[in-house]
Amino acid sequence: MTFNPKIIDFFKEHNMYDQEMFKYLQKQSDMVDYDDPDQRYFVGCFYILDKSGTRLTDLRLNLPYINSEETMLISVHELTHAIFNYPKIGKKFKKDITIETLPLLYEKIYANEHPSKWLEAYLHRLDGMTYEKYPEYAFGLKAREKLYQVYQKNPEKMAKIVEKMSQEYQFEQFKNKFRRK
Repeated sequence: MTFNPKIIDFFKEHNMYDQEMFKYLQKQSDMVDYDDPDQRYFVGCFYILDKSGTRLTDLRLNLPYINSEETMLISVHELTHAIFNYPKIGKKFKKDITIETLPLLYEKIYANEHPSKWLEAYLHRLDGMTYEKYPEYAFGLKAREKLYQVYQKNPEKMAKIVEKMSQEYQFEQFKNKFRRK
């Protein structure tokens, strides 16, 4: 599989492109026909864990054929998952509250760099949603706005800021839990 050149350019522009990593990710990727509603469920970045469920052993990507702004944005989102989790292969791994934060941030960055009515409407819809059942999305959307204000084209620095925000958020959740009792 070969990635769309526009997606490569986006990640290069944001200092997230590493040729060896992208070669690896291309081998781990399959294309999905997003126009077929039955295949949409297969789109994503999937984390392959060892038998004990504690170490990340591999990543699998199912990306849509890029034929619209929507499929481009989905690809940005899913590849961002892969890019930030690629260095964790072979290491202890646990999904946490931050798992959606950076993909949501890079979606917003892409949408703002490629303005269109559809992307603007998409971001507006996303901002208006509540994710009570999915706290990682709720945290990600809340953190995304703060991150966007301090954005730098330094992925490692952005990941550290997310980690700090997560610790602050979890501390607040912990305090609130005891206030309610």
